[in-house]
Amino acid sequence: MMRAAHEEPGNAKHAAIAAITRAQQDLEHAVMQLDLLPAVDVHSVALAAHALNSFLTVSGGVVELLLPVLRHHPDRQVTVWLEGLAHANDLMNHTVSQLMNNSVGVELTPRLEDVDLARLVERACAYYRRAAEDKSVKLIFSLHGDVRPVRTDRVLTAAVLDNLLSNAVKYSSPDRHIWVELHGERDGVVCSVRDEGPGLSHDEQARLFRPGIRLEPIPAAGERSGGYGLAIARSFVDRLGGELTCASTPNRGTTFSFWLPTVRPRP
Repeated sequence: MMRAAHEEPGNAKHAAIAAITRAQQDLEHAVMQLDLLPAVDVHSVALAAHALNSFLTVSGGVVELLLPVLRHHPDRQVTVWLEGLAHANDLMNHTVSQLMNNSVGVELTPRLEDVDLARLVERACAYYRRAAEDKSVKLIFSLHGDVRPVRTDRVLTAAVLDNLLSNAVKYSSPDRHIWVELHGERDGVVCSVRDEGPGLSHDEQARLFRPGIRLEPIPAAGERSGGYGLAIARSFVDRLGGELTCASTPNRGTTFSFWLPTVRPRP
């Protein structure tokens, strides 16, 4: 009886770890299913996305503060749990972005705030790096120059990043690279996503940001479509006072870049 009682805490810990692992797998599956949902009421989407983002910003910030403090905790499972929470937070951020990208014709007023774009992009890259690795594609993130905070809507910006990164991974063949770069400029920051995919013709680039445009399928990469995603992404960037551009050459890859204004110094 004494031995059984002594083993109970250990069994409880293993059961908790197993439960967290199952919950994480269920969440990943749920996120994959959400990617397949059709567009829903745009106003509900906008309200839900911004509300979820507020919660996720708080929870993600707490986890980021705790990780360095508890990284060397005697119980190694503490770090495992925190990293699991951080991953779950990234998954939910991805879901928020997908909600925004699935909202065709959305009209909303951006909620502008000072945003650390480098951190936002790094998180998005961490999420899509898993999908890239599944295709043997290497995703590389780098900073150049003085990358200052930008004045933007966090949810809309995350939705733009989600759209560009998902396309880059989707159209990349195995053993290729995706480069995500942030360049600091005097009045803003440029984020570029460059892939080694099939590229686009001049005609395709001219039509790329029109709502509902479908491009020709590419057998090696699956279905190829402009759809509403890029049209919405450009409308988001325009609304944020920025600019989204595309540069591409057939068979030599594509680069999407967007510019956002940096925070102006307070007088």
